[in-house]
Amino acid sequence: MKLFSSLGGPRRALAAVVALATAATLLTASPAAAALHSASATIGGYPVWAHFTNPTAGRDYTIINELQRLIDAAPAGSTVRGTIHSLSIDSVADALLRAQQRGVAVWVVVDGKNAPSTDPAVATVRQLTNDKFCTNSSGGNGCISTSADGDMHTKMFTFTATKDPNGTARSNVSWFGSANLTYATGTDAFNNTITVYGDAALMNGLNANFSDMWNRRHYSGDDYYDSASGRGYYQATAADAYASPEGEGQTDTIATRLNDLTPNANCRLRVGMASVTSGRPKVVDVVKSYKAGGCNVWMAVGTDSAGGIAMTQSVYNDLLTAGVAIRRKDDIHNKFFLAYGSYGGTYQYRVYTGSQNWTQDALSENDEIFVKMGPETGTAHPLYDAYYTHFNEAYNTGVTCTKSNYPCR
Repeated sequence: MKLFSSLGGPRRALAAVVALATAATLLTASPAAAALHSASATIGGYPVWAHFTNPTAGRDYTIINELQRLIDAAPAGSTVRGTIHSLSIDSVADALLRAQQRGVAVWVVVDGKNAPSTDPAVATVRQLTNDKFCTNSSGGNGCISTSADGDMHTKMFTFTATKDPNGTARSNVSWFGSANLTYATGTDAFNNTITVYGDAALMNGLNANFSDMWNRRHYSGDDYYDSASGRGYYQATAADAYASPEGEGQTDTIATRLNDLTPNANCRLRVGMASVTSGRPKVVDVVKSYKAGGCNVWMAVGTDSAGGIAMTQSVYNDLLTAGVAIRRKDDIHNKFFLAYGSYGGTYQYRVYTGSQNWTQDALSENDEIFVKMGPETGTAHPLYDAYYTHFNEAYNTGVTCTKSNYPCR
């Protein structure tokens, strides 16, 4: 389905009139009443915006419109790099082509499963000078991963220059989160994205990951993430980023980050996750240890194709037995958690997001990114509060799960 048939074909001639094109193509969201769709914060001295979609009242274009706005605001001579897992919405593809036509260097890697698509959005991306559809010799669709089941699952864009939502020119901009550029797992699902402005170390780290994907750099045993060498590990002030795949049987990037917190009766963990499987035993063990240490833990988990919770039954039973509160909610595509507790003796509010589901393939087979945002402390924690609100919008209307009602329909 094309969204902007009036801009097809002859629309390429409108590239010079960027302001008009932007106004014409931004889509109207249909959010749920009182749903939160954006929030701003300052993390480590850098401006940060979060954006959310909530499909309760219908298709929600909040994230798509924001990404399109960022692209349309990139000036001639700047560079945009993007990773696209799946694509069927025209507006972002059109914005990328407009950017190239006005002198922006645009580089895009796309999961190889999109290559045979006849969707107009894919056809538009193919008009870019620098586009690459990733496949590997095993038949998978990853750029770095060599697994036959691997995907390029990262959702990430960087901008050397663009504008923030207030219209202020910014450099060194990084955008990442859970949303695909499709209807089913984009506008029609619970999703989140974060944009960080000005943190050059973060953007350069993500660009290093992009470069490895573009050049299809492979590593023995698919062991890309290696904290000792800094490969797949990008430290910055506003956030730290961790890239998959990681060799099987080694550490778990998410479990290791969860272990930074010392659980006690004051701590809180909320998890908004599309899918949770038995393939991440270290993560499940840490969540149980949180509960055993006195932490309150809530989970809002997505729905599988059969209409039940997207969680392996053994994990489901294990977590419920530990006392974790779980609810199933349709159309959750999020991959985030937020935590409040003691980090090395200091109480902090933290948000963790990116493209990783709590599944084995996300850790060991896919090209993914997992991001730990810098801490918020004290009485003001707007980023944490925004994710808290977005979590509750799904959790509070979900189906309560018990061991007797698996798969929690």
